[in-house]
Amino acid sequence: MSSLFNVLNGMTCRTVMKRAQRGLYGGKDIIFSNQSSFSERKTRRSWKPNVQTKTYHSDVLGTNIRVSLTTYTIRCIDKAGSFDNYIIHTKDKDLASELGSELKVAMKFELQKKALQILEKENEELKKLSDLESIKQN
Repeated sequence: MSSLFNVLNGMTCRTVMKRAQRGLYGGKDIIFSNQSSFSERKTRRSWKPNVQTKTYHSDVLGTNIRVSLTTYTIRCIDKAGSFDNYIIHTKDKDLASELGSELKVAMKFELQKKALQILEKENEELKKLSDLESIKQN
């Protein structure tokens, strides 16, 4: 499933680690490099992303969502203004996770449902107004 996700998002040359698929890592990945001592002896080392677990409230979905995310993503959410704004307005390739894409689809579906409900209410009000005007004219 993750390989299909990567192909769909145009990331065929680089895979996203599985752990990042279950959270919002903002494209951050494990970095491998050499650590050099005073004697210039090189040893292989890895740096993992700084992952935190946080609970955000989604106004669109009406629920609390517990997510593991990087500190970079936390700053991006603060900059976007809210969790919902970050998910909806961020491109799929920048979300780079199955969880992020699923949340985005769910939020857009809920927003479309709410927009349809508002349009239906406005149509009903317009019908009532037109009925009242026709009664007044008679």
